[in-house]
Amino acid sequence: MLTLLIVGDEARSRRLLAFGLVDEGDVVICADSPAGLQSLPAPSEFGVVLLDWEMKAASAKLMLEHLQDLDPDLPVVATVTDELAARAARQAGVARHLMKPFSTEDLKALLKQTARARPLPCRLVAEGAGKGADAAAFVNAGDIFESRSQCMQKVLNIALRVAPTSANVLILGENGTGKTALAHGIHERSQRQRMPFVTVNCPCLQARLLESELFGHVRGSFTGAVNDTLGKVAAAEGGTLFLDEIGELPLEIQPKLLRLLQDRQYERVGEIKTRRANIRVIAATNRDLREEVKAGRFREDLFYRLNVIALDMPPLRRRPEDIVPLAEEFLRETGPAAKGRVCSFEAAVRRALMNHRWPGNLRELRNAVERAAILSEDGRLEVKDFPFFGGNPEEGETPKVGDFVSLLELERAHIREVMARTQTLGHAAEVLGINQATLYRKRKLLPRTPAALLAATTAA
Repeated sequence: MLTLLIVGDEARSRRLLAFGLVDEGDVVICADSPAGLQSLPAPSEFGVVLLDWEMKAASAKLMLEHLQDLDPDLPVVATVTDELAARAARQAGVARHLMKPFSTEDLKALLKQTARARPLPCRLVAEGAGKGADAAAFVNAGDIFESRSQCMQKVLNIALRVAPTSANVLILGENGTGKTALAHGIHERSQRQRMPFVTVNCPCLQARLLESELFGHVRGSFTGAVNDTLGKVAAAEGGTLFLDEIGELPLEIQPKLLRLLQDRQYERVGEIKTRRANIRVIAATNRDLREEVKAGRFREDLFYRLNVIALDMPPLRRRPEDIVPLAEEFLRETGPAAKGRVCSFEAAVRRALMNHRWPGNLRELRNAVERAAILSEDGRLEVKDFPFFGGNPEEGETPKVGDFVSLLELERAHIREVMARTQTLGHAAEVLGINQATLYRKRKLLPRTPAALLAATTAA
């Protein structure tokens, strides 16, 4: 099992190396600057470092010195272009070097020979998020967590840090944002990965049946209890118990769940014997649990016990740079359902995908792509194949902050909204923070839609 840190300032090279060097179960994280190293896991987490000695944007020697300050025993392999660079790298303290060009197999073998043993039960690839550290992203075939979005990368960085621990995790977010998939990802990258991942859907059952589902029951404890049942807590022993939609957990069960979280103890329904549980709990909800606590529908002590680590999954509308790559991934997955046709998006569809608000998030995007691919006649997906676009993505709803539109379009939309809600041009100018003459000039440049004409007439 290889745990590798790749240090280099060429994003494409890092990406190719990350995917070319790892086997199943390996770990790879990338960094491109000294500042980037600060937000990564401690160097002791890595078995070996691969350092590009010919970095242009940063000094490889300074990067090496920084790593040595953090962990003097960390083995480093440098890639060099000539013997002069190799000599400099060795003098600076690298363990081994490899001359460019090299084969992936030779480099992989050298890294494994040099690496110190460090078992980490996960596989991740981190790739550039701009300045500083390359934000980590879970990567599997078709993984929805391969993200270009900074807000999503922040969530994933926290998830990666908490995954190897046994801390309780609370995943928040709208329906369809991928909360269940993130819970699976955390489990698969934890020390419990070989043990069960058991899901309990909290809203699906009445309180008594849900209690039995969770903790089990003994024969005769209630009507219909004809056999002893262990329950989901026992089924998850040694692994992870995932409580989906925890915000809808009935109040009468909450004290028993609190006891399970605090003391790892519980009793089956109708049984006196106390049982112990060795489980990790991950919970998810689309509700605001703080508001639920204020309303008296959720116990405050249970909320704080669950809320050890909170991960707030951003809705898809806050991840516009991820929409088209995700849609393309879903399109590839839809191949068999689309009778093996190779489908593709027209340029207008790509623009429409990014401008749509996606209230159903990833679930809605996946379903929309699958429907369009199945019903398409020739595999070329057009705007007409997505009915909710309204036929013309260029004339959609008012653009909002974060949409893929120009600043000019955003400014015009804001001016229209303010003018429509104010009584005079002077009031509108005051709200916008500009003088009336400037507003008058900007108003003349607005497209003269019926709404704009009405606003202009009202403001005048």
